Amino acid sequence: MKKTVTSILLIISAAFVFAQSHFSGEAHHDAVTQVNVLSASNSSDYSFISSGDDGFLIKWSEENMGEHYQVSDVGIKIIATSPNGHDIAVYETDGGSVNKVTVWDWNKLSKKYTKKLKDSVTSLSFSEKGNYLIIGTATIDGAIFVKTSDWTTVNKVRENTSIVNFIKTSSTEKTAVMYSPSGTLTYYNILTGKTSAKFNCIQGLSDITMFCNDLFLAGSKDNYIYIIQATTGKTLSTIPCNSPIILSSKEDEALYYIEYDGKNLYELKMVEKINNSTLSNQRIVKGLRGPRGDGVISSGKKRGPEIFLGSRNGNIYKSTALASSETETMEIITENVYDRIYDIAENEDDFFILTKNAISKVDYETGYVIETAQTNGENSFICANGGYVLFSKETRSPVTFVTKDSKPEVLFTPKSSLQNIRLFGDILIEIESSSKVNIYDFNTKTFKEVFSGMGIQDAVICEDGKVYIAKSASTSPNSPLISVDPVTLETLPLKMEGQVMYGLSTNGKIIYGMNLRATDTASTTYVTSYNTAAASKTDILKFAEEDPDAFTYLSGNFLYTNIGKNKIYSYNLPQKKRFAYERTASMPEDICKNSKRVVILNRDGSISWGSESNQNLTADWYLTKDGQWCEF
Repeated sequence: MKKTVTSILLIISAAFVFAQSHFSGEAHHDAVTQVNVLSASNSSDYSFISSGDDGFLIKWSEENMGEHYQVSDVGIKIIATSPNGHDIAVYETDGGSVNKVTVWDWNKLSKKYTKKLKDSVTSLSFSEKGNYLIIGTATIDGAIFVKTSDWTTVNKVRENTSIVNFIKTSSTEKTAVMYSPSGTLTYYNILTGKTSAKFNCIQGLSDITMFCNDLFLAGSKDNYIYIIQATTGKTLSTIPCNSPIILSSKEDEALYYIEYDGKNLYELKMVEKINNSTLSNQRIVKGLRGPRGDGVISSGKKRGPEIFLGSRNGNIYKSTALASSETETMEIITENVYDRIYDIAENEDDFFILTKNAISKVDYETGYVIETAQTNGENSFICANGGYVLFSKETRSPVTFVTKDSKPEVLFTPKSSLQNIRLFGDILIEIESSSKVNIYDFNTKTFKEVFSGMGIQDAVICEDGKVYIAKSASTSPNSPLISVDPVTLETLPLKMEGQVMYGLSTNGKIIYGMNLRATDTASTTYVTSYNTAAASKTDILKFAEEDPDAFTYLSGNFLYTNIGKNKIYSYNLPQKKRFAYERTASMPEDICKNSKRVVILNRDGSISWGSESNQNLTADWYLTKDGQWCEF
């Protein structure tokens, strides 16, 4: 029997409420992808802002303090700042199917606009007065103009611009100039939508900027910088340089860039205007000692005399454009003082955290961090049988069992990439490579395969002794939820809608999980329950987008989920009431609960404390490398 109770269906909004940022000098957790300037067009006050592959934006103050806020669960590749001084446009992508542009109001830490795209974004900019957000895409359609007053798409150019990777408007916003990597520089009258001028020029430029009141355009290609006369397309200068990073902003009369020697020496160089069609030879402003190897400088920006630089390992550096005959050392303004928490777990009334080399018990009232077991670099763990099951997802490393007083015991070794492990009583369920479900019995110390097939997402064991497996409906059996008898291996498809199910939790009788249902025009993610005895389903929560990484967590009468990615929802099952926990600086990744408190693991490796009764979080805790808590 299939049953849907629509009267309790609650629609989840994507809006951010109760968001707060985090202030520290901590570096990005991944490569810095871009550095930009955040400033109102009529103000001399400005801040540098950096983006990273960790999904964070960080606004940096003059005191080298960063205001951190995570806006994406995938990498940020391009950012653009509005002349209003607070709106930031972000291109986020996983390098595959996820391509999205969002606009954030930094003052309110709220999202104002979202646009999903089928293809990658090649450029992102605001018009000079901020009336338009202009998105360049890797399609024949090219540039998309979005009116920022109401965030509607408007047709400002009559012809397809094709692929463009640089777009800039005039100060009056009557003209837009676009560079195409096919080798054209085109001016459009965006009042009429017509082409006003088009020039052939050098092909394949990247890291493009205009300088000297938009008289010149510069870009790099194959260890050369090319400077083009912007009104003719003529190449005025070809400068050989090693791994250049162009720094100049639109206010600069000269072109500034950094060249790297492949060791630890950087040179700040400049090219000046002699007249409207002639440039000086490159000149060395000064030498700079800086990072090398995995920490090499990858992005930068100049504003006035200040230079702000980002590295591949997430650090931020500062320097100036003031000339010097002596080699200076870049000033590193970031530090890594926090010890990342990789996983959390509960055991009765105690909470435990996993760091790089240890499992520790943590207590909110005392603030103590008490080490209870040594680890070997694993990234996940479960409290089980008076000890801990340790494992590393997406590896073939052995799964071990360890206690405070014993050495690790190998339980089994995955034959392929380990996807996840779950504990139900004395039984571990293990999933490998989305294709196998195995069980390990602590009592008999036996390991057995119970199901093999493609598209496996998750699995639980219920009181009827059956293994319930969430999977893709496109694989056999053609249902997103199936049951398997672990003794006879009899497999039955269950009546469940949707393309895929995942993120399961259970009280032994009812299974809760995420259920994705898609049509040709839209995708919707549901939190759904399945009653194993009545063979009936109920939809509980709904998110009007695809959310493949959401989870459910069941504790007593409370069901928790991070559907929508941005916060965790608490749903009281008997009362059919829900609330959302406050959003911290980082997106939530996991949750644990005991009789007293709720602990949320955030993506930046911090934890947040709360209660089951209301949305307010008590504190955010970051663990320092010397084992102390830093509370916000």
